[in-house]
Amino acid sequence: MNDMKVRFIVTLVIAAIAGWLFSILNIFLPWLLGPLMVMIILKNTVSYEFVWPDILRSIGLVVIGIQMGTSFTAEAVKLMGLNLPLMLVLTLLVTGFATVCAWFLARLTGYSFETAVLGGFPGGLSQMVLLSEEIKGADVSAVAFMQTIRILMVITVVPFLATYFFPGGLSSQMDSTVTLIPPIRDLIILGTGITLLILIMKKLHFPIPYMLGPLLAVTLFNVFIGNEFLVPDPLVAAAQIMLGTHLGLQMTGLRKLISVKPLAYVVTINLLLITFCIFLAWVMNQLFSFTLINTFLSAAPGGVAEMAITAYEVGADVSTVTSFHLFRIFFILFAAAPLTVYLLKRRKAF
Repeated sequence: MNDMKVRFIVTLVIAAIAGWLFSILNIFLPWLLGPLMVMIILKNTVSYEFVWPDILRSIGLVVIGIQMGTSFTAEAVKLMGLNLPLMLVLTLLVTGFATVCAWFLARLTGYSFETAVLGGFPGGLSQMVLLSEEIKGADVSAVAFMQTIRILMVITVVPFLATYFFPGGLSSQMDSTVTLIPPIRDLIILGTGITLLILIMKKLHFPIPYMLGPLLAVTLFNVFIGNEFLVPDPLVAAAQIMLGTHLGLQMTGLRKLISVKPLAYVVTINLLLITFCIFLAWVMNQLFSFTLINTFLSAAPGGVAEMAITAYEVGADVSTVTSFHLFRIFFILFAAAPLTVYLLKRRKAF
């Protein structure tokens, strides 16, 4: 057995044990957070080279995408269309508040405004880092640091709050008409559709195609064929291990970036953003009778996969939470981010 295989097996065993320990300790999102937290600590404290092939991340995203898609029934898709105005309003409010926070962060820390804006946008670490490379005056390392801290806070604080402080989750994700494993014919249709959509989305440079392709394929399957099904829990747990391990190993060099004053300000700003999302959840609950748990997870400044997994685990409406986050990520990547880049470049030109 060669060295790379040994390192992969060691990584896999550590990740699985971490998930199992978090599970028996009843820690929220154990199979995602266990591997993620342990790998962050080990990657930044020991010299051992952990190995985790990128294909496992892709497989994990495919499974999570399928699991998310099972929540998009024909009725859920109709409700999503009705919620589009609210999605836009919520997205504008969250990104607007993040921009205001960035202005204060720039004043307090010495970061440039360009760095603070790109570091604080809830649009994904890799996307914001890539955008920061295009902006003169933006510190790429600082953007990566701020986005890393935001992700760490969102995937710990938000699930904790959703699990212990927000009522209104569903008692069960399953009903008597839903099967656990689709018949062979349906599996062939789904497999073909998922493969085609992933290839198309990769060709068109869509964000996270390995998750969005399966999600869209299963949604179309539910709407047009109607044979609803669920993904077995052990498979969902395995997918979370794959994704959590990958995310943990990506967060490297934290000790070099962390200093007390910027860290304190970045943490405070992200806590304010989460608090603002709680306020928005309360307002929408009062005005439109949305449940607090659904609205909070829909507004929270996290990634699509992390918030969908959280919604699934706490019994929230996965289709509602996922649709709000999909709308926001597309709005940020295809509207807000390009506009921000343009305005920042114009600002530098004067």
